[in-house]
Amino acid sequence: MIRSVLYLQPRDGNAKAVADMYQRSGVLEDAAALEGCLGAELQLPIDEPGPVLVTALWRDPAAYQTWVDSPVRAAHGEELAKLIESEPGQGRLYEIVVEAA
Repeated sequence: MIRSVLYLQPRDGNAKAVADMYQRSGVLEDAAALEGCLGAELQLPIDEPGPVLVTALWRDPAAYQTWVDSPVRAAHGEELAKLIESEPGQGRLYEIVVEAA
């Protein structure tokens, strides 16, 4: 399994606007509907303004690449670009090698 990690710097520090857009548009639900996506989350910083963190768990890099190439993701990206400082780009991928539950 792998985890994608994406940091988004909200325009004017307005992280709530980014979270609202994700919730309203169903970005994470669209990703989770793809074969190979095992779950996705958006996290807001608790103690200070800062980047929004978006993570997702994927079966493998090919599953994540399917999302990256998806026209649905591209459509969400247009709206998201208005709310963040720079283009969203791709998340960084991490292989999960040790875990506990």
